[in-house]
Amino acid sequence: MGERALLLEAHHTTHIEGTRLTLDQSARLLAGEAVPSADADDVRELLNYREAFELVSDYLNSGDPITEGLIREIHRRLVQGVRGGSARPGEYRQAQNYVVNAATGAVLYTPPPPGDVPDLMRELVAWLNAPSDIHPVLVGGIAQYQLVHIHPFLDGNGRTSRLLSTLCLYRAGYDFRRLFTLSEYYDRDRPAFYRAIRAVDSNQLDLTPWLEYFVGGLDTQLAEV
Repeated sequence: MGERALLLEAHHTTHIEGTRLTLDQSARLLAGEAVPSADADDVRELLNYREAFELVSDYLNSGDPITEGLIREIHRRLVQGVRGGSARPGEYRQAQNYVVNAATGAVLYTPPPPGDVPDLMRELVAWLNAPSDIHPVLVGGIAQYQLVHIHPFLDGNGRTSRLLSTLCLYRAGYDFRRLFTLSEYYDRDRPAFYRAIRAVDSNQLDLTPWLEYFVGGLDTQLAEV
């Protein structure tokens, strides 16, 4: 990933989750500067993304298949040392979790029971590595949705799913210069991003609305490169 794209992706994927860094602060932090006014957890989350992407870059250079271990290590690097460590970095959840409305506390989505997570993750990884006639862009979108749907970790599922999607796209040659950033597109209109994901569950798991949004976002971001 180019330096500018890494900055934008790291900044926006963490901003979606609630960090309050400005883009200028993020740029300075990734350049190795100290930003005393920045929240320590926000700083760690930003720098964690860079560490996780270094892992993805090594994977891309190796040509190895996607594994559960890789996904768990991506998660570990993303959430290590932030928000009190409650995310159990790199470990599948052992308890039921919920997606809730931050403002009202209303439950928006109940993920599968924790006992189902190992089998669901094995199935996802097997599907990602199997020969397929599905267009690789759609594979990236499906992978992102499926990880969010399974919600295998206590926290950090969104960041992990977005990096998994980017990994799938890069593995398939989108884009060869590694300059685009999908999280910037999501962060511009977060309500639209969340509506697109939730539309799947409200339409009997029909992925069409999400994939239309995902492909539209990729098209927009590649056009801006």
